[in-house]
Amino acid sequence: MVWSWRQGKELVYLTLPAWEAEGIQIGFSTRWGGVSSSPYSTLNLGLHVGDSPDQVKNNRKLWFAEWNTLPGEVALGEQVHGTKVHQVTEGDAGRGSESLDTVITGVDGLMTVTHTALMAFFADCVPVFFYHPLLQAVGIAHAGWKGTSGKIVSEMLELFRLRGGDPAECWAAIGPSIGPCCYEVDEPVQKEFEKSFLRTPFLKPGRQGHFQLDLREANAMVLREAGIPPEKIWIARECTACHTDSFFSYRIEGPNTGRMAGWIRRLPTREG
Repeated sequence: MVWSWRQGKELVYLTLPAWEAEGIQIGFSTRWGGVSSSPYSTLNLGLHVGDSPDQVKNNRKLWFAEWNTLPGEVALGEQVHGTKVHQVTEGDAGRGSESLDTVITGVDGLMTVTHTALMAFFADCVPVFFYHPLLQAVGIAHAGWKGTSGKIVSEMLELFRLRGGDPAECWAAIGPSIGPCCYEVDEPVQKEFEKSFLRTPFLKPGRQGHFQLDLREANAMVLREAGIPPEKIWIARECTACHTDSFFSYRIEGPNTGRMAGWIRRLPTREG
């Protein structure tokens, strides 16, 4: 199952109508519709990449407005290419939404049973979204190669399990990210995956000493092995590196580029 493109009030983004029908806001931004100048043009949502803070804050206002959400209702993590997942409480609402100084430190995943919106940033790394209908819990994970090899998605599912939620009843979605067509890694990275995975069908031999890595499939494999049915895993096929007209790509554009946002929120109009 694939994602749908949507023209919002002012911005273009990707979403999942099946999740929206459950009262879940879910979205992944593009680089269109903001105010940032090159090389961050135009909807850069990351405060940590060298763009003008004022421009980023204006972009975030546009993004929040698409979801009818205030900055004080959003929580953001630091994103350190790790596997730690933080359970967001009502006291975390607003952290990181307007300043880097207030982000939830040391985490690459966020989970909550509150109505706080969860937001994370991407420019090739894999965004993984979670919804557990019985727990009425949502989550988002930032999975680069380190987070993927460290199985951050398993850490997220463990938090659901600790709350009494069967991972097999969870929904998951993988958003736009760099595809195996464009993601070449070397032997040290390959060996890290061989340490943590019994099988690595998502690694294909490339030029000498290198491999083409399918991060989407690596994460999807962990989700399936945890018991999530394939029909409850939505996978975007857009490659961020192939389509820099629509997305920011660290691999193609280098460190001086913007960030897209992944977004998930359980609407307060739902019971609970």
